[in-house]
Formats: sequence, structure tokens, C-alpha cells
Amino acid sequence: MVRIDFPYDHFPFLEVPDNNLVGVFSLPKPFIEKPEGVILREAMAHPTGSGTLTEMTRGLKKILIVSDDHHRPTPINRILPVILEELHHAGFKNDQIEIMMALGSHRPMTPKELRAKLGDKVIDNYCVWNHDWKNPDQLYFAGRVDPGIDVWVNRKIKEFDFVLGLGRIMPIDVCGFTGGGKIIVPGICGEKTNGDFHWVRAHLPREEIIGRRDNPIRHVIDNCALAAGLDAIFNVIMDGEGKIAHAVFGHTIQAHRVGAEHAIKAHKVEIPYKSDIVIANGYPFDIEFWQVNKALDNASAVIRDGGVIIMVSPCYEGLSKTHEREIMQFGYRSSREVKQLVAEGKIRHLVVAVHMIQVAEATIDRSIKCILVTDGIEPEKIKRVNLDYAEQPQVALEKALAQLGQEAKITVLHGAAEMLPIIKEKAGN
Repeated sequence: MVRIDFPYDHFPFLEVPDNNLVGVFSLPKPFIEKPEGVILREAMAHPTGSGTLTEMTRGLKKILIVSDDHHRPTPINRILPVILEELHHAGFKNDQIEIMMALGSHRPMTPKELRAKLGDKVIDNYCVWNHDWKNPDQLYFAGRVDPGIDVWVNRKIKEFDFVLGLGRIMPIDVCGFTGGGKIIVPGICGEKTNGDFHWVRAHLPREEIIGRRDNPIRHVIDNCALAAGLDAIFNVIMDGEGKIAHAVFGHTIQAHRVGAEHAIKAHKVEIPYKSDIVIANGYPFDIEFWQVNKALDNASAVIRDGGVIIMVSPCYEGLSKTHEREIMQFGYRSSREVKQLVAEGKIRHLVVAVHMIQVAEATIDRSIKCILVTDGIEPEKIKRVNLDYAEQPQVALEKALAQLGQEAKITVLHGAAEMLPIIKEKAGN
């Protein structure tokens, strides 16, 4: 038996029969040659497609820094000091710099979460506030971009002479990669823009999106961000231990494109062939199942049709702090059914519909069962949304083997949410 541990205190280890095991996979550990501070400062000193921060902000009055929120493990508290140092060296005072948290459709960050994310010094010395995606009075119309997306973003962005977006670049199902212009859309946009841009993804196969920097939905994001007034980005690429392995600064599109190339190297994980059972954890995207879905997307890439995914995560805040009501109302169902519900006007939020379609593509559309091991969602809720439940990882594995046979092949993914899985042998499908 092979012992499988999880990055959580409250879930016991799992034992997997050695003969069944395809392998235990995690992110590659890149050899980081330089200290983190050097990596960050070199990115600032050598921008991609733009001037330096000092050059771009010369003669300006007010700077807005837009940061990703508590749903993302980006170490903003380690990045901001480098940026603020350069801005102050360029002559800006504290009251000329403000920070907006890009919540997308997430709940507002608490004061404690803001301190953890940004650091005490930033909270005590700068104006920091949450974007309110639900408040239409907080929005302004920045224009329409192809394919007919109305860009509604936080109106305070107009008060600033320069807008800098902070975030992390990693592969993601919904738009190919995180980071870049995504800090604006969906980061600080309105509900309609959020839903409409997400809906572009509903009509595209996963294979055309994940791990591809230039794709139709990223094209929408780029155009929306530029229309809204994003002047530059500072994005990091991280390794599996939360360390900064690379950083890019500069033009919204050009710098992100370079960062995505580095992200592929940092996140690509080669898997020999697709297996019958995939055991994955959601770490570090465990705040709710809405985020754990990132791990589910990637687990589905390495499993055969009709298999079983065992997803282990605390899901600290349940299914979704802001969207649980609609998820509970309809439950997870086939992507065809979700699209029909949208056509009938029954699902109000398109971003919820796209989330449901992603879950469907990972599971229901391919007759894949998802067994969720969590203590953050009540078992009856899990069953109501058409997922399976197990109280412990070992119980989940016993259920999967009982369904698929004791000889079923098993793959384990540690930190599946951050992976870009690549299947080496198509013959194993």
C-alpha cells in the first residue's frame, strides 16, 4: 500500500494499493536561482512592451493599484513593497496612491483578510477598498468590445491617471491563464459584463482554452481591460511551494504573453495515461467549491470517461458564498440542460451557468462521478446538487473501487488546481 497524505490537518491519510497506482503527481519544483526581491525588482527594471513604472507615471497625479483578492494565494504583501518603493522614489506620496481589491463576484474581504493580503503597513498608510460588483451606481460604461460585450467597470477607475494590475499567472480552464487583464474583467466589472464575457466560454471546448494564452475569451478580456483603462500589469509565476519563480511587468497583453510562457513551464505536469480513478485535492484554492472546481477541471483531463474523481477539500465557505442559492436551485446537470435553462431565462447569472457547465464538462457530460470529501458542505447539500459524498478519503476510494473494480488504475494529483496536466500516451485513453 502507498500512503497518500493531504495538506489539511483534519483529513486522515489514504492508502492506495501499489498495483493500482499510476503515480502521484505534483507541480515541478523549479530551481530558483535568485532571491524573491531580486526577481521582482528585475521585472520592474526590465518591462515588457512598455517603459518603466517611473517613466510611465512621470507627471501624473493619482495612481490606482488593483489587486487580486483572498480567493487567490498571490503574495501581494511581498509584491507591493517593491512597487510602492519605486512610486515613492518617483515622488508620489501615500495619499496619491490607492488600492482596489478585485473581487469579481466574490464576497467583500474582511479587515482581517485585507491585512493578511496586503500587510499592516499598507493598510495603515494607504486608502484600500473593496470593489462592489452588485452596486450599479458604482459602475460606468467604458465602451463595447468584440463580440458585443458592454464593458461596465468600477467608476472610480476614472479618477486615476494610471492603473496598475497585480496578480498571478497560472493555467485555468475558463480563459487559458489567470492574470493580465483579468484583474479588470471580471475583477472590477459589473454583473452584466462578468456574465457576458464568461458566456463566451460556454460555447468553446476546453481543449481550445486551457493552457492557451491567445484564445477567444482572452481576446475579450484583453479588449475589456484596455477599454477600461488598465495601463500596465505586474504578474508573478509561482511554484508549488508558494515561492515566486518569475515575474513580469509592462504592457497588459505583451507582458502577460511572456508570463504565460513561463507559467507553462512552472505548471506543466506529464501524466503517462488516463486512469479510472483520480484522487485530487483543491489546495490552495479551498475557500469554497466554486474555487475547488479548478482542481476538478484538471482532474477530469487525466481520467477516462465513466471514471471516478475523488475531490478532497475543506471547502471552508461551502459551495459558494455568493452563488450557492442558484447552484442549490438547479444542481449540477449536463451542459446541454444548463444552456437550455439559460435560454429559458431560468438561470439569472451567466457566471453561475458557466461554472455549472465547467462542472458538467468535467463530470456529467462524460459519465464521470465526483465524490466530494469535505467537512465544509453538508452531505445532504452535496447530494442535492448531484455530487456524491464521502466522510473520509479511504471511504471514497472504497466506493470508487466497488464501482469500477478492484483492478482500477488510480492517479493522485497533489495541488491539482494549479496544474496543467499533459497526457503522454493517447493509447491509455
